[in-house]
Amino acid sequence: MGTSIKTNLITEETIRLLQKFQILKGLTLDEIRRLLGVKESDYQQRIAKLVHYKSGETVIREGDLDSWIFWIVKGSCAVTKNNIYIAEFNKAGEVFGEMSCLDIDSRSASVISTTDSICVSIDMSILDTLKNETIRNKIKSGIHTMQAQRLSDTTVKLAEERKHLLEQQDIILQREKEFKEKETMLRQWEKDLAIREQKLHDTTPGGDDPA
Repeated sequence: MGTSIKTNLITEETIRLLQKFQILKGLTLDEIRRLLGVKESDYQQRIAKLVHYKSGETVIREGDLDSWIFWIVKGSCAVTKNNIYIAEFNKAGEVFGEMSCLDIDSRSASVISTTDSICVSIDMSILDTLKNETIRNKIKSGIHTMQAQRLSDTTVKLAEERKHLLEQQDIILQREKEFKEKETMLRQWEKDLAIREQKLHDTTPGGDDPA
């Protein structure tokens, strides 16, 4: 299930990297430190954690119901469904697991660490209990921005797929037209050939004599 990284091992470089993540972009470096519980007094407020996964460890299990969203900090994780490979996350900042949390549904796929990986995760179920209202509101704003971006990306993707489908339909219609034209030409050739054969038969001496 991964090993939580102790707060005193979280580097400034890691904190600056986390600030680039979509949901955490609005947070200051100090607010991210508070979120991760870097300050001892903020430990009980923490809803986020940095976790190390060994190669082969399960990050998310298909069918489970939990409320954690994950971001890649380092390493690579593969998505599988019914033990079939679907995709891979290997870039810092890539997010996964958010759809099940936002939709309050069971996990539709598993995520397995394929290398030694580090992920940051946020427990969305206790976000509303976070005492720091500023951090809470900034995270919610980040979530709404992410949802809007996902919706926009999906709309663009659907538009591109529709355009591609229409292009394919045009190609099919054009080929059908070409096929019909060739079919018409072939039938005309067959008629011309039949006429020529008949003319040849009529002009051949004894062509009309009974056998």
